[in-house]
Amino acid sequence: MHERSLVKALIAQVANLASAQRASRAIEVRVRVGPLSGVEPLLLSGAFEDLAKAALFDGARLTVVEVPLRAHCRKCSAVFNVNNFHFCCDVCGSPDIDTIDGDAVILESVEFALAVNEEPAYGDLL
Repeated sequence: MHERSLVKALIAQVANLASAQRASRAIEVRVRVGPLSGVEPLLLSGAFEDLAKAALFDGARLTVVEVPLRAHCRKCSAVFNVNNFHFCCDVCGSPDIDTIDGDAVILESVEFALAVNEEPAYGDLL
């Protein structure tokens, strides 16, 4: 199942971020999923529930944001939503378009709880 492989990679990415941030657990993992990504949001959520069993993910929720398929017309420069997979410009009708959103799965954000008794890391801000 494609979604399970994606969730395994997502778990590894979040674990690396948690280590870098010295976080004790993830609270929310937020991903953007587009219609051309080949990912079914319900299957992605189910795979997350099945695979995110480490203490880092205890109580964590996966928020899946479904984004529309958007495109840019090379002929008239219009930016528009692609509806019903009709890959022609809404303004001029040209099929010469580039997809600009909705064709991927993207880790948008992760909310972490910091480890108890640790100061937050501020990096070079001071």
